[in-house]
Amino acid sequence: MEPYVKLAFTMRDTPGAYAVLLGAGASIAAGMPSAWDVQEDLIERLAAAEGTTGIGDPHAWYQERFGHPATYDDLLAALTSTPFERQALLRSYFEPDEHEREDGLKQPTAAHRAIARLVAAGHVRIVLTTNFDRLMETALREANIEPTVVANAADAAGLAPLHTIKCLVVHVHGDYLTPKSMLNTPEELDHYADDIDRLLDRVFTDYGLIISGWSATWDPALRNAVARSTTRFFASYWTDPKELSETAQNLLTHRAITYIQADADTFFTQTADAADAVTDTARRHPASIDIAVAAAKRALDGFSQGITLHDTLRREIDRIAALPLRTTGPWNVGNPAVVEAEHGRRLDTLEAETELLLTLVAVTAYWGSNTTDRWWLRDIEQLGAPLDPGGDLALIKLVRAPATMMIYAAGIAALAAERWDTLAQTLTEPRVQQRISGKVYAAAALLSPWETLNINNSSKRVHDQLRRVFTQHLTLSETAYDEAWERFEYLRVLVEHDAGLSFGWPHISPTGYLDTFDPAPAAWLKRQIDQHGDDIPVLRGGLLDGSRQRLDQAVAGVETSFNHMAHQMRYA
Repeated sequence: MEPYVKLAFTMRDTPGAYAVLLGAGASIAAGMPSAWDVQEDLIERLAAAEGTTGIGDPHAWYQERFGHPATYDDLLAALTSTPFERQALLRSYFEPDEHEREDGLKQPTAAHRAIARLVAAGHVRIVLTTNFDRLMETALREANIEPTVVANAADAAGLAPLHTIKCLVVHVHGDYLTPKSMLNTPEELDHYADDIDRLLDRVFTDYGLIISGWSATWDPALRNAVARSTTRFFASYWTDPKELSETAQNLLTHRAITYIQADADTFFTQTADAADAVTDTARRHPASIDIAVAAAKRALDGFSQGITLHDTLRREIDRIAALPLRTTGPWNVGNPAVVEAEHGRRLDTLEAETELLLTLVAVTAYWGSNTTDRWWLRDIEQLGAPLDPGGDLALIKLVRAPATMMIYAAGIAALAAERWDTLAQTLTEPRVQQRISGKVYAAAALLSPWETLNINNSSKRVHDQLRRVFTQHLTLSETAYDEAWERFEYLRVLVEHDAGLSFGWPHISPTGYLDTFDPAPAAWLKRQIDQHGDDIPVLRGGLLDGSRQRLDQAVAGVETSFNHMAHQMRYA
């Protein structure tokens, strides 16, 4: 199980048991300068005020000029005369101006907002930060939460019992609104005031810890506070997109912390989505896919941002595209019996690997919009691109099977939701090459289950594969799913016939079956035509370029083909 899913279960079962520790990485992502960057800039301003330019290393210049390391206290005292001037100077570093606000800089990141969601849901109560900015407080206030803020030892000394505080934000190195609290030099970061140390001991002993964006390299006092806690009631997690430093690795091992290689935006958003989903499902052990679906539905509800859903789809599509059985083969595996066994193994693997992707595509096609359709529609072309390495044809054809599966997942969902534009786009817009001729066709027409799965009853195999997606995750009834399947399958066959391609036996039940085969969805389409005439919804959505004439010709041609196959089967 993914770490963020495990964390979500613990959060649900023990509300408020986790504290978050944010380092500089969480704020730099928002365009905030680091504490070191601000101090260097202040030193350069001081040198310029004295008429000195080109000072090289600002800290070395300051040490040589004044005989001691630079501190914020000294720099602010030299550059300003009043508390108001000090705050105004610091605000220019930590609060966005008009242009920065337009560019989205110095604003809470997705990570800050996800943490605010966790606080609002009661999963997290304490946020520790080494940053001088107030991005965390801004994100919390956006979520209608007014935090208790500790920025110095005096604030910590008068603090109420932690379990009584709904949300506590602790600036362990101070913040820019209280300049005298700001710590940055090695000497300042070597130890904390006793009241801060006592507060950290309470947090690191009683709470699980989620660390992000903190290197641990430059903060010996904070590092020691984490290390000296020996009582661990809850698992802890450390997320960073890069490998941790040796100092951080030692601390991670000492505290038995789980490392996750992910950036703060990704991990906290996934965790917040999973925590919401676990609460929504009201079940103790839902599968990871159930959580992803619940998160996707919230992302499409018109109130939540869909960034996470977009990124999850992107990761899944890229992952499926890179599967070795699609990219490296091998393509020659032996005699026909070995090929058949290997084909079956690879098909089983593809069905298991694509379950999350197909579920998210179906959910997005069902509840989405024209905007969200773009998140997956053109990727059918990527997964349906032909491969011709030479080898066993069945294995080569199977490379394109995920595109077939995506077409059916999206098309059935769009039809069930009566999203006719999306249905028509799924059937006609993604275009792929025929492997041998190089001619380009609609992917839905060319990549039938019969073509890519290359087995008997291939259409039924896809039907059975998608049943769980629609009956469990989209909560369609069995009858509704079968009905949507057959209608989509019939429309896809019409598109296939319109493209001049032959089709294998589709998984469609007949209303009558003797010398003729009357597919059940044909009666549905006839009712649509009787009711709407030339303005039936599927044509209005753009199917067959909206041409009633082409539709009638396709229906007649498919009817002839069905009857011919029925006659051959009866004769046999």
